[in-house]
Amino acid sequence: MLKSFLFRIASLILCCGFGLAASSVQGDTSEFQSSAKISSPDGRLVAQVGISSGGRLAWEVFRSNKLILAPSPLGLIIDDHDLGLGVKLGDPSRRSLQETYPLPGWHDIATNHLNEAVFPVTQPTGGQSYNLVVRVFDDGAAVRYEVPLQGAHRLNGEATAWQFATDAQAWWSPFDPSYEELFRGSSFGEIPEGKPIETPVTLQPRGGKLYVAISEADCEDYPDMALRREGTLLRPDFWASEKGWEVSGPVTSPWRVVIVAADLTALVNSDIIANLNPSPEPELANADWIQPGRVLWQWYSSDSPKFAEQPAWFDAAAKLGWEYYLIDDGWRTWRADGKDQWQCLKEVIDYGNSKGVKSIVWVDSKEMRDAASRRAYLEKVKATGAAGIKIDFIPPATAEIVRWYEGALKDTAGLKLLCNFHGCIKPSGRRRTWPHELTREAVRGQEWHMTRFNRTMPLETDTIIPFTRYLQGPADYTPMVFDPAQLRGFTWPRELASAIVFTSPLMHYGDSYKQYVGNPAEDILHDLPTTWDETLVLPGTEIGKVVGFARRKGSDWYVGVMNGAQASQLNIKLDFLPAGKFDASLFFDLPGQPAAFDRRERSLTRSETLRLNLQPGGGFAARLRVSTK
Repeated sequence: MLKSFLFRIASLILCCGFGLAASSVQGDTSEFQSSAKISSPDGRLVAQVGISSGGRLAWEVFRSNKLILAPSPLGLIIDDHDLGLGVKLGDPSRRSLQETYPLPGWHDIATNHLNEAVFPVTQPTGGQSYNLVVRVFDDGAAVRYEVPLQGAHRLNGEATAWQFATDAQAWWSPFDPSYEELFRGSSFGEIPEGKPIETPVTLQPRGGKLYVAISEADCEDYPDMALRREGTLLRPDFWASEKGWEVSGPVTSPWRVVIVAADLTALVNSDIIANLNPSPEPELANADWIQPGRVLWQWYSSDSPKFAEQPAWFDAAAKLGWEYYLIDDGWRTWRADGKDQWQCLKEVIDYGNSKGVKSIVWVDSKEMRDAASRRAYLEKVKATGAAGIKIDFIPPATAEIVRWYEGALKDTAGLKLLCNFHGCIKPSGRRRTWPHELTREAVRGQEWHMTRFNRTMPLETDTIIPFTRYLQGPADYTPMVFDPAQLRGFTWPRELASAIVFTSPLMHYGDSYKQYVGNPAEDILHDLPTTWDETLVLPGTEIGKVVGFARRKGSDWYVGVMNGAQASQLNIKLDFLPAGKFDASLFFDLPGQPAAFDRRERSLTRSETLRLNLQPGGGFAARLRVSTK
């Protein structure tokens, strides 16, 4: 009795420390009858798994003795039977892992340092036994289920949930099958109940400094997961398989993840989503044909590519020093001098290869929906000399279609084709396993901000997505549009900054080469990296208001700032630079002239501060190089 009383008092104190009062939570998971703890390698983060007073399997997460994830239910539902109820928790087997591996994106090397516990879970009434796997990192925790089923069964969904205070700040998006809805900010309690929202969701407790993100990782043969708020809970929503799905044999669920970051720099640098995926096969891990790079692209600026115009685009890519050109939808109608579309395509790609510019080819997924047609189609693309493929318009992500994604990745890897999915679901870290998938869409990007479809992006949306969608992995946003007719509230410095703020190892730039060649920033465009060695979020960044990043490639630093809907000020201390002088190219807004730069060349040191007065929709960009003078 005394132990139970003390536990309830401690729980109440810890809940209040996070802003989560005992009366604001739901369910019967507020007191564990039995439990076990798993600590992070640095000892600050603790996940506790236990059985609640109502017999529910549940977990909670603490950081530095403060409650982060309130007691939250766990369990799969198979054949209408909840595997999280009436269970017993066995003694776990434990292990630790520490490794590093290359992961092109916001830093060059990922760190995977974790403690793991595997709990045997049994249902004494004769139900299904299984393993609950828990991994705890210094910056988060994750759980998954391993169920040794035999024969055919129906997986009806999950009892898994994440529980938070309703007054926590949240950044979220209504659900869209292609993940192209707008992110917005509100309190957690203002997220509409019972309606699916996109994953991930990022939260910050009221009055706190920590950031928390909820998501999934390593989705291989399971339907894509959205989320649905029910009071203080976020529950999985399998939007493409609402009535469940058939399984045969053992089931291993994706990881259910909570990222916990001390600040925004730690949040965007988290490797958890990738860490929870398997390593690649050695031939992929060391493949020299997997090369990041810049991509010129025609569709945004002038619709379907015209056969006769293609040499000019390759010539421009070569002049800019960019590695790739994307041949988008429209090539299938090419015909010339008795040549069909495939012969025309090969002729164009041959020309590009002669200029040192590789090609990526667009395809509608309906051309390759089953395994045989997919392989045959990809072999035809490979025969043209293409370096990669962009697969668009993918059906809703049932378990079958998620397996189709995996099949496409396996086939493209075998054929040495880079892969980019469009009209698709969010990534779940599988790029670690399949490193040739250098990017995918699943974002409302620049093509939503264009006159051709009379679409305009809210000024603040780009200041949210670096801390939501990009936590899952790189996105094919197609940034940096300089065409004055397409700016629609944005400025050139903001557009240049977008190529620094948004990460994509295969970076498709949105505009025509006519906007890049001869641009006042052309020298910067020649040098812009697509992968980075180090990433910092600048002080003064506020999600939904203004975002500033400093990124390093080698000894060069780039700074990108994008402002939201309200004028703001941002002071950038250059103390992230090493000692010495830096030659700086600075790109400020010119008031009243959105399609122009106020470009300044200066010598700067780490002791200086750049003071920015940012207009709505404006921005700032800089390149800083070690001085040679």
